[in-house]
Amino acid sequence: MTNTAQPALVDFVLVGAVRCGKTALMQALLGDKGEVLKTQAAVFHDGHVIDTPGEFIGRRSYYGALLSTIVDVSTIVYLQPANSVIFALPVGLLHVYPDKRVVGVISKIDLPDADVAAVSRLLSDNAIPAPHFATSVVTGSGVAELRNYLISLQGKPIDAAAPPSRSEKEHKHSDKDKKRSGNEKGVQHESTISQ
Repeated sequence: MTNTAQPALVDFVLVGAVRCGKTALMQALLGDKGEVLKTQAAVFHDGHVIDTPGEFIGRRSYYGALLSTIVDVSTIVYLQPANSVIFALPVGLLHVYPDKRVVGVISKIDLPDADVAAVSRLLSDNAIPAPHFATSVVTGSGVAELRNYLISLQGKPIDAAAPPSRSEKEHKHSDKDKKRSGNEKGVQHESTISQ
């Protein structure tokens, strides 16, 4: 018997590095029991639900393909494996379009070297706001909660762009300092030339 009581998932894209578990999570969210195969290109499911290959994240030359794939969806779901504290994207790339919400998902929490707290901090530091959903397709942990959250977002207006991360704030602060010191250096430089 199929579960027709649950609304269908619509209007989101799953992104993340190679082998972070995107396709397995997509299949779990959609209730697909088939074999998990490596995604070679963007896969479009019913309801404008999109699975992307990890190469869109891992290769700078594919950032254009990533940006063109996410242009028409409301929600970007970014996966970060629970055993990796390397953020594969430039800060803010997922916030290029101001009309998108970004949801952070920590995958593979069943792994023995998983560090959910560290990965959650990493997501926050890279402008992906909480809540962060800790999931495992092996145990099923967190998948239903993520699915329910994505359903709850459907049809809701999108808030303004996410606040800048700590590193963006530091960058802006250092730019102000450079401008101030640059003006002072400019004056010193001119007096040195006139001597």
